[in-house]
Amino acid sequence: MKIVKTLKCKIINHSKIFHSTLDIYNRALTFIMDVIDKEFDDLDSISTKTIVPAVEKLIHVTKSNPQPKYPEFNRLFYKFPSYFRRSAIAAAFGKIKSYRSNLKNWEEEKKMALAEGRKFKKKPPRLQLEHNEFPVFYRGNMFKKTSHTTAKIKVFHQNDWIWKEIQFKPQDEYKRGVWNWKENNPKLVQVGKKFFLHVSYESQVKLNHTNIQNQRICAVDLGINQSAVCSVMDAKGTVLA
Repeated sequence: MKIVKTLKCKIINHSKIFHSTLDIYNRALTFIMDVIDKEFDDLDSISTKTIVPAVEKLIHVTKSNPQPKYPEFNRLFYKFPSYFRRSAIAAAFGKIKSYRSNLKNWEEEKKMALAEGRKFKKKPPRLQLEHNEFPVFYRGNMFKKTSHTTAKIKVFHQNDWIWKEIQFKPQDEYKRGVWNWKENNPKLVQVGKKFFLHVSYESQVKLNHTNIQNQRICAVDLGINQSAVCSVMDAKGTVLA
């Protein structure tokens, strides 16, 4: 089984320079979500793996694709990094799929209620196009670590995409138990007025072969007002802690 742990490294030498990057990334996400929603009937059967080239063909001008259906993307997001574009397409597709699934469930629920002669006052789900997503900075193309506490990341600054040196507070990978785990690409995250690099680490662990009747599980319910509620239960459903 794969396990994942995220370490949060606070950026200490910049606080305002990232706003333009987050803004343009989320505007691109909104544009792409609108395109996918309009073209959903043709894209619904496409997998997450193949959605990126399919949408790029609709929005991105290249020598082999000189006249995409939505050419204004390149004009609105000039020199937009390809890794950000592909990341935004994947995120947009997931959001549209979720919305369409909720809409379908609402329509079936309404149909059933009307067939049974019941009043149906539940409002349909609305497509929210504006989001506050945080982009992943792919190593080599968007992120270059220069030391244990410094790195270069590509950001949108003064109307151009440039490399910017950042300094951040390191995490003790040994104390956090991830020193020999696989390190993934960092995500730039804003918390209040501060910015962090969220770096996830992953590892593989072998599950034990205890008989299911003797197993205990920890069920986790992610909350809104609380981080999470956890319950330890046995095979019969008895809550132990």
